[in-house]
Amino acid sequence: MPVPDEISEIGDADVSYMRRMARGDSHALSSLYQRHGGVALALAERMLGTHDAAEDAVQEAFVALWRHAANYRDGGAAPRTWLLTIVRNRCIDELRKRAGSPQRVELDEAQPQAIERDPWPEIWKRHCGDALRGAMADLPREQREVIELGFFSGHSHSQIAERLGAPLGTVKKRMRTGLKRLRDALDERYAESISS
Repeated sequence: MPVPDEISEIGDADVSYMRRMARGDSHALSSLYQRHGGVALALAERMLGTHDAAEDAVQEAFVALWRHAANYRDGGAAPRTWLLTIVRNRCIDELRKRAGSPQRVELDEAQPQAIERDPWPEIWKRHCGDALRGAMADLPREQREVIELGFFSGHSHSQIAERLGAPLGTVKKRMRTGLKRLRDALDERYAESISS
């Protein structure tokens, strides 16, 4: 469990990512996803019961976080808390839709949708998902396994070590190396996509 200084550093980094996202830095969004995507997905899966629906809710939440990054104010809720609140609200909306009850939509969210339906976010979401799946598939099995357990299933390093029967240091090294390879592969795919 992180000590208070580590928690402060994590929070400071998240605030920095929010500021960079407000300036249009997509790498900051990617970094925030790497830090909190696993716990967001675990929350959505618990609420919705299916992996596909949970992935959709998390992707929608990150798109909303990206669109509203400029609205983030220091001193308010931590970015992770803000993100998880958005995920929770998306899941509640999905559950209401399944139940057939009217879906509550905030006025500031409904207005732009009523005026214009922009297909770009959906296209970008699919492109990013394909790129991430491709980059994950290229990782060595040991690195892919710890990343999936940590970021997509929400397990801590200690839980992963126990589950795999591996030393904690080995798990941390595999995670660090795998994330660096993943980031490099995604950067390369991004560079290829904008040059073609």
